[in-house]
Amino acid sequence: MGTRSNIAYQKPSGKVVVMYCHYDGYPEYNGKILYNHYNNQSKAHALVDNGYQSSLKETIIESNEGRVHQDPPQTFHSIHAFLMNVQFDIEWIYLFKNNSWYVAETKMIKLPNGRYDLATLHDKDFTPLWAYFTKNNIAVGDQS
Repeated sequence: MGTRSNIAYQKPSGKVVVMYCHYDGYPEYNGKILYNHYNNQSKAHALVDNGYQSSLKETIIESNEGRVHQDPPQTFHSIHAFLMNVQFDIEWIYLFKNNSWYVAETKMIKLPNGRYDLATLHDKDFTPLWAYFTKNNIAVGDQS
């Protein structure tokens, strides 16, 4: 079973481009890969624009070797539109904006009828990735 994540970037127009990653979406793996190997605008955009990944690796070429689909990224007209469309099985969301990575964890809520649904996320729910690492004592390597 995978720890699914969305990896996205925000364009100056406000539009958000989003890819899906099936495995290892938690910050201790995907977060570190993004922070250490895709931590500038050109690398972040190239990764997301490449589309679906089964699992992230240090380079797009390495990531593409193991992917089982080649679905293109999706584009939403705003952060709000994207967050309203996050699928229930997505556990982590990474967003590159203002030349930095941000992270948010999705949460399930119990409804009055006993079922569960995904809690609505907002832009304010994102934490700078470096701050998440610091708060949770996660060591990261040198950025490349």
